[in-house]
Amino acid sequence: MHKRIFLIIFSFLLLQQMVFAAEFKVGGKEVREGDFLTLFYDELEAGKIEFTITEEGLKKAEITFDKGRQWQVMEQENGSFSYKYRPPSDEKISPQFLLTFQDNSMRTLQPDFRINYQRYKPDNAVIKLLEKMKLYYEQENASRFISLFSHQFPDWVKFRESIQNDFYNYKNIRLRYRVDRRDFDEDYTGAVWDVYWERRYDSRTGTNFSDNSLISMRMDKEGDAWLISGFSNNLIFGSSLLSSPDLKISSQDIGLAGFDVTAVIHNKSNVPAGNFRVKFTSAESFTQTGYEDVTTLGPNSQISVTHTFAVEPDAPTVTVVVDSSNAISEINENNNQASRTFPP
Repeated sequence: MHKRIFLIIFSFLLLQQMVFAAEFKVGGKEVREGDFLTLFYDELEAGKIEFTITEEGLKKAEITFDKGRQWQVMEQENGSFSYKYRPPSDEKISPQFLLTFQDNSMRTLQPDFRINYQRYKPDNAVIKLLEKMKLYYEQENASRFISLFSHQFPDWVKFRESIQNDFYNYKNIRLRYRVDRRDFDEDYTGAVWDVYWERRYDSRTGTNFSDNSLISMRMDKEGDAWLISGFSNNLIFGSSLLSSPDLKISSQDIGLAGFDVTAVIHNKSNVPAGNFRVKFTSAESFTQTGYEDVTTLGPNSQISVTHTFAVEPDAPTVTVVVDSSNAISEINENNNQASRTFPP
């Protein structure tokens, strides 16, 4: 029994020595068991990867890239055997070898090294992605812009709606970006880049705004395309829904009692609003105008604001304008004004 175990162990060790006796080169560089290589088209001669194997007593060598369905004879030169392979597209390559020795013995060998071949360098692909983001956002093209995002992007449907809201509320958008950090996964199919974005735009009422944010962007390769799969610290894209208040008033929110006009103002977003002015106008035989300031209005809440006119309105039309000085950038700038006519 012990003798049999010894023979099994000895045979295994002998096999290991035979496996590691072969020397491999990929693209002229020696590779060892467990190595992981990433190769790009423009780093290769004519886009071909050269595989070389050297082993004592070797008479013939064949190579396969499809698990033995097709074998290609390697060319012999100066005691080594080589084959140049041009991948048809991006590919994970794990070659196998069929070795024939001088004594006509044969051995199949699958070395434990992996090759990640990509036709285009990912830096260039990600830069193109950022350029498309800039172009489509400035063009206010929501469908093309959202096509740059993976369906794995968190709250993808909500984010798409927020982008549409951006373009509904903003115009004359200008973007600038700067890449501060580039990190790629080991296999170059994913990346995290820190990108500083600056945005300038006009609201639909004509007021100028600007903002900026250093966004940590997660991007992944899906098929042949690079798509955005995650954001961190995004205060730019989709900000109209994600990080802006939405002040609103309707005619039913306006009340009148004697000299006093009351307006119930709503903030319909998840972001607080602060420091805005409310304008009250009473139009009748003469016009009265007054202002009240609001220091803060919490998210998804409302506040009642009262203004007292100097003269009691007589059958007036009362108009209330929320954020009359356009101090706040909002999701929707078109729901800030309402009027109501009261009977005499």
